[in-house]
Amino acid sequence: MTNSPDKTPTAVLIGVTGGFGHPLAKLLANEGYRLVLAARRESDAAALTGRSDGSAIYVRADVADPASLKELAAAAFEHLGRIDAVVNLAGISPRKAIGEYTQTDVDSMLEVNVKGPIFVTQAFLPGLLEQAGGSVIVHVGGAMDGRVGLPFMSAYAASRGALAGYVQASNRELDGTGVALSFFGPAPANTESESAYFDMWHEMGVDLVEPETVAGEILTTIRKRRQQHVMGGLMLRMMSAVNAVSPSAADVIGLRKFGKLMTQYHPR
Repeated sequence: MTNSPDKTPTAVLIGVTGGFGHPLAKLLANEGYRLVLAARRESDAAALTGRSDGSAIYVRADVADPASLKELAAAAFEHLGRIDAVVNLAGISPRKAIGEYTQTDVDSMLEVNVKGPIFVTQAFLPGLLEQAGGSVIVHVGGAMDGRVGLPFMSAYAASRGALAGYVQASNRELDGTGVALSFFGPAPANTESESAYFDMWHEMGVDLVEPETVAGEILTTIRKRRQQHVMGGLMLRMMSAVNAVSPSAADVIGLRKFGKLMTQYHPR
């Protein structure tokens, strides 16, 4: 991957106030990256910037606001010169029964999980296409590959499936340009947002990973410009692959069992 003129790698992190934001910013800074950090909550992101070594700046941005993302892109290119990676960490994941998702829930997921990645890509793509060398836009999605539907995640699964389709279609359109999009599926992690489901994942036999581990896998995705990266060990990757070909076969090898366990933790 070609870096900025002085060979220093560069990245823009969006949604840095979530569970993976600080570990990823810290890791990239330690790896020598110059950073632009963005989030809706100015105080949290500004504090994160203040803990860096001075190689990062903060820009307020909202993935649901295309104008703010264009301003972010302009500021990032001005500060960094060129951009090797854009990582969109923003996402929401309400888990409810089919009939319990409210209009507000659905609208919020569409704004952040579907429109957000589209607007992020549109804001940065022109500049990425103009610069020399390869670059990647990493969209952090849900567990597995975005195409696996599990109980009490119906509307959420729809939003992540939309993202997976968007990334796939965009990569076919961008083939040969030097720019790639990536769908990154993190493993269930030891974060505050996942804390209510620790026992469920343990009973499923899925080991929770630390946010720092997820950050390391995102760095690998950046360096290798992978179009898809699914965490969670061999079992979850296998289920994702089988489900893409035959959902009924995926049920037999484990997804039906997962679904029954999830139902126990989300009683109707």
